[in-house]
This record gives sequence, C-alpha cells and structure tokens, in this order.
Amino acid sequence: MTTDESNPASADRHDKRSAVSVENLTVRYGDTVAVKNVSFSLDQGTFVGLVGESGAGKSTLGLALVGLAGEPSGSIRIGSTELVEADESTLRRIRQRRVGLAFQNGGDALHPAYTLGEQIAESVDGKRRRWRRRHESHVESLLLDVDLEPELADRYPHECSGGQKQRALLAVALAGEPDLLVLDEPTSSLDAVTQARVLETLEQVASERDLTVLLITHDLDVVEYCCDRTLVMRKGELVDQNSTNRLFSNPTHPYASTLVSARQSSPWAADGGSQATLDSRSSCDSIVAELENVTKRYRDGSIVSRLLGHGTTTDALIDASLALRTGECVALVGRSGAGKTTAARLIAGLETPSSGTVQIHGESVGPVTERRQELQAAVGYVFQSPRSSLDPRRTVAQSIAEPLFGAGWERPCRQPRVMELLKQVGLEGYQNRYPRELSGGEAQRIAVARALALEPELLVLDEATSALDTVTTHRLCSLFERLGRRDGRSMLIVTHDFDIARRLSDRTLVLADGRIVDGGSTNALFTEPTHVETRMLIDATLDGAHLNTQTHSTHDIDEPD
Repeated sequence: MTTDESNPASADRHDKRSAVSVENLTVRYGDTVAVKNVSFSLDQGTFVGLVGESGAGKSTLGLALVGLAGEPSGSIRIGSTELVEADESTLRRIRQRRVGLAFQNGGDALHPAYTLGEQIAESVDGKRRRWRRRHESHVESLLLDVDLEPELADRYPHECSGGQKQRALLAVALAGEPDLLVLDEPTSSLDAVTQARVLETLEQVASERDLTVLLITHDLDVVEYCCDRTLVMRKGELVDQNSTNRLFSNPTHPYASTLVSARQSSPWAADGGSQATLDSRSSCDSIVAELENVTKRYRDGSIVSRLLGHGTTTDALIDASLALRTGECVALVGRSGAGKTTAARLIAGLETPSSGTVQIHGESVGPVTERRQELQAAVGYVFQSPRSSLDPRRTVAQSIAEPLFGAGWERPCRQPRVMELLKQVGLEGYQNRYPRELSGGEAQRIAVARALALEPELLVLDEATSALDTVTTHRLCSLFERLGRRDGRSMLIVTHDFDIARRLSDRTLVLADGRIVDGGSTNALFTEPTHVETRMLIDATLDGAHLNTQTHSTHDIDEPD
C-alpha cells in the first residue's frame, strides 16, 4: 500500500482535509519528559507509520491522541476538537465515537471477566448485557474481519492465545466505526499468515471507511507494506517524517538511517549463524527438558458451565513429544493458537498435562509449585506480555530480585546481582523505576533480566522480542547468543518471527492445530520446507524474498550520537 508522491492517485489522497493536527506537543510524567515539542498532521484516509526505538515515546504519543497521556501541553486537534485542556466528557465522547485505540498487549487491555463478544459489543453502544439480541451479526462480522472464528465470541481472554487476544482488541477498536484508528504494535504477536491477513483487512477497512490510521510499530517490513507516510521518533522527539518510499530510499536523519540499515542487514543468513555450532551443541546426550506424548485439554465456557460439566473442550496440544539437550536452542513456530505457548508453559510447570509426562533432567515433574527448588531454578521464563508479569507496586530492582529472595539470597548479594542483570539487558539506572514508567520494550528486557536471575539451565522465551525495535532486538539476540555459547544454556524460543528462529535456533519445530507437524535443523527446514504448513508460513512472510538471501551481520550496528 506504500505510495510515491509522484503518483497522481497518491497526490489526490494527500490533498484531503487534515484529520489530526498536532502542534508543539510535550507530554510529561512528573519530572520525566516523554514527548518533546512534536508537530505533525495526518490527512483523512491516510495510513501513517510511527517508528522508533523502545522508549522513544511512540506509545505515549498514541495515548495523547485519545487524551490518556500524562500532562500534555501544546495542541492536539481531532477534526475541529481541541483535546489539550478538554474536559473529561469531551474526551470520553472522542474515545467512544471518533477514535479507536488498540493497545500493545491485548491480554492486558481485555477485561478478564467478560467474553470477547461482550467487550466488542460494549464498544458499539456501551452495553454488554444481551449483546446477541442487539449486535450478534455485527460482532461476528468484526471477528471474521480480523481472521477469528465467530465461535470465539463466547470465549474469555484467558482461553485465547496471545495472537487471538490481539486480534480481538482490533475488533474492539473497529467496532465503534471511528474516524481515526491508533494501533500500538497490533501485529507484534501475530504469525506471518495472520499478520498478512490482518494488515490486508486493515487496508480494506481503512479504504472503505476513509479511515485515518496511525500504526505504531517497530517492524519496518509492516511499515513499508502498508503505510503512505512514516514518522520517526527518538528520545521523545520527532526526528524524521516523509513518504515511506522516500524514508526507506533516502533517510535524512542519522537515526532513521540506522533503523533502515538494521532492517536491510537482516539476521537471516543462508549459512553460518547459530547453525555453525549445531554439531557441537546438539551432540551431547544430556537432556535438560522433555515432553513425552503430552496432550493438554481446556474446557470452554463460563465458570458456572464448567462446574455443571457443560460446555465443550479444546485440545491446545495433542500427543506432543520434544526434547531439549544441553546447550541446544530450539524454536517453536506456527500460527496463533497452534499450541506453541502451551508447550512452553508445560515445560516451565505453569500448566499441567491432561495426559503424557513432563521431565526435567529425566525426572517426571508436576506444576512448578510442586517441584524441588533446584528444578524450579532450572527453568527461566520470559512471558509474552511482560506487563502482566511485573507487579505495578514493585520497582524494577524489586521485581528482578524477587526470585533471588525466594531462593534464599541475602540482601548484600542481591543488589550486585540486580545491577549486573540490568547491565546485561542494557538498562543501567532503571532499578528505581516502576512498570508504568517503562515502554513495552523496556518492560520486556526487565522480564528477561528477571528470568536470568538464578542462572537457569533452560531459558524459555515466549515472544521475548516481539515488542522491541529493530536495533534493540539485534542487541538482545546478541545477548542470547552469548548466553548460549558462553554458559552452555539451553533455550526454547516461542516465536512467529522467522528472523529470530533462523538467527538463534539449532532446530525448529512447526506446530499446527496443537500438533507438531514438521521439524528439523533450522537451515534445512527454511531452505527446503517439505510440509504444507511450513511452506505456507514462509510464503506469508511479508518480506519473503529475504529468506534465502545472504546478508551481513548486524551485531556491530551502532546508534548515532
């Protein structure tokens, strides 16, 4: 959908009236300036990308457009309505009818006590009760628009995968038929197939409704695919803005050049990478963790229906077997809802199998609360939605130190370890901050630091880089590579990002509908896929041409001063 300004059709599109006008906007949280003197406008019916490093102020800017950010000064106009200094009733009316907002982590934004259908219907008229009588066909249509089955209207958020929750949140944002749609990382937790479908849907809906879209993302492939213009932020300031084609071909700011260079230097490589050590790393017979013929079954429906034995069941994982050896990195890929996270949570003891066995070092184990302390410490877990796992009342240092305290570390030993972990993830000086003061990417890195606290033998990464910008992702991947090589640590990576799987993993397993349908060495799997599901995932990758392209390493990419 990217356009060039020399194209007459594109020129007509940009002659439209301004839907959003921002002038000299500054947003403060106490003494912290999150957005500094930002000015831009969005024309009606345009698709505009907002990119930048983690913590650049992108999400704060998006929240400011709906009157939900800190202490704003300057001017924000939605059509003819001024938002800065507007009263709460005006802001509420804008949020209900004029602007749709989809947050970064669907699981955090959806109410756990209401079904998806109830929450989508509430966005239409503010009411949840008896929604089927009033809005059943509209709700089902919205679910289909975001590639979800209508049956999911009766599910609660905890019964859905991360990708399903993210798409449900998109349906909520679209339900009120807004003029402006603000999307904060709407595809970060989606597999390639679903990502392409959702973006196509967004393009279609935006075109049909003459909808203005601000797409906040770290994924430059997504920006190039669907955005007319792109804004670049760094350290709270807007440092570049241009047509997307011009920004990618001739960025004017050094940081924009860094982002584009990092994208062009994809971590994919036809040879080498982590695969160079495959023989030495996977030849060891020592198995750290294993699933043996494991099935995990969930019962659908409300709490009452479950207590009465009513409702249906869903098999999230079916007869799955996998083993992770010492020092080996295994990636689990597949569509949203395929069972990837369920498999990871079973290994970590966060779920119990309906049948089959879970073993750590050859010992059959149950849930984490019943495991011996050394087996609890053997597995570190980085969750898909880090804000859900960080206590909002605890500082960063307290959150990282929590597993150390549980393992009996004395206070004089805990503090140096916390400082060391913050340095490893590039967040020195963050020890006294609270989760609300962190960007999505920063929160993810804090979650990584906490997972590493007890030096686990196996690190489980559940979409650990999905919320991070390109440069930060490269740095974190370099950290994971060092952890594997230096410490001989095993890693299980749940991801929809083939770049990450190819760069880090020795083996890759493909899941579909709860079953492991394909697997093998990562290079062989991606260069010569044999299963139809694997081929479909690869074909759906937005930048599919780079899958078999020899590229340069990104380890040495530096940010401009």
